[in-house]
Order: sequence, then structure tokens, then C-alpha cells
Amino acid sequence: MPARPIDIARKFGISTTTLRHYEDLGMVPPVMRSPNGYRIYTDEHIAYFICIREMMQGFTLSEITGMLKLVMEDKLDEALWAANKAQAELQNDKYICGQVRERFLHGKKTAASKELSIDAVSKATGVVPSTIRYWDKVGLISASRCAANNYRTFTQAHIDEILMIQAMKLAMRARGEKYAVEQLRKEMDQLDFKDTDKISAIVTGIEKHLAMRNRAQIGSISGLYKLCIQAEEKRYEGW
Repeated sequence: MPARPIDIARKFGISTTTLRHYEDLGMVPPVMRSPNGYRIYTDEHIAYFICIREMMQGFTLSEITGMLKLVMEDKLDEALWAANKAQAELQNDKYICGQVRERFLHGKKTAASKELSIDAVSKATGVVPSTIRYWDKVGLISASRCAANNYRTFTQAHIDEILMIQAMKLAMRARGEKYAVEQLRKEMDQLDFKDTDKISAIVTGIEKHLAMRNRAQIGSISGLYKLCIQAEEKRYEGW
């Protein structure tokens, strides 16, 4: 049943400008217009708007847009896998917190060993090689170079630094702050790696944030799944 923009806006407690913004981002299927120029929203559009509102608790607009465009292209499984990927990234953040706890608070560090490759360090920390290279480039860490091939080499101390840099980055996100290298550098300069009370507080704060995001994402994925089923059956419930 066709609906007016104002009706949908009132239903969700948002403005018609917000609806147009979603439309401009490509988050809903193309909208038809009446002879007098008014937008005509169908049950299909309403289903997308419902999904958007449900998903906003767990994902960014950019992430939601990417998933919904896949739904519109009938790539339903790809859309669900994209949501799964976001969950995997959240799980990796949780792994990093666990590694920080193990190494800094429980003293469970691997004994000093030979130089480590960037792939080995990435596996140990959960931080992707491209990020590690970038941090080395901007001076957040200082990797050595192998004399034979000039490849970056790392030590256990680098693993500590990388884990803590990522933890501080996650802490900034948990506080709602935008990630910035200089702010990260400042916080790292002020951090004492032996201050277990402060590190414990940082990790606990991150873990609480991740737990909330996990709940929000799971609820959001439920909304995406419902839309995928409707899209697959070509039968939209509206409201």
C-alpha cells in the first residue's frame, strides 16, 4: 500500500529530510513519483526503512548501505556474509583485548626469540599487516630491517607495542572519538606499560563496549535477515 513520506517519517520519529538522505545514499530501491511530483513509497520501501532503523544500532550508515545494495542486487547471501564479516572483526577486537590481558596483566608473554616476520606478528596480535606497515611508516612503532632482503623484522617488544596501540585505538572508538594518529601517539607517549591498573581499566572499558556492540549487531542482523527473506520471496510486509 503506497505511503507518503510524512507518514513514514512520523512512524519512525525522523524527518522527511532523513528519508531523502537514505534515498540519496542508495539505501532503498528507486522511488517512483506521482504525476504531481510526490514520492511514492511502497511496502518494499517501508521494509527497507524498517531494516535501516533496526540496523543503525549495530552498524554505520556506510556498512548498512553496502549490505542493502547487495540485497537490491539479489545477492542475499553476500549481504548476510558482509554482516558476518563485521561480526568476525568484532570477535578479533575481543581477541586483541584478551591478548592485552594475557601479556600485560597476567604476565603470560612468549619468551624472547629470533626476529619475527610481519605475518607472524600479525597472527600474534590480530592486527593486519597493512596496518602494522602504516604504523611503522608514521613512527608509532619502529621496525628493524633484515640485512639480506630489507624486509621488516619485529621482536616481542613490538608485539607489546602493537597490541597496546590497537587497544588504545579501540578505547578511542569506545569513547566515541575519531581515530587520529597524533592523538594515538600522544596517548601512547603518556601510557606506562607497567601501570596495570590503568591498562586493566582500559581493557575493561573496551570489553564493555564490545559486548554492547555485539548485542546491537546481533539484533541488527536479525533485521537484515528478515529483509532478505522478504526480498527472496518478493513479498514485503510493510507495517
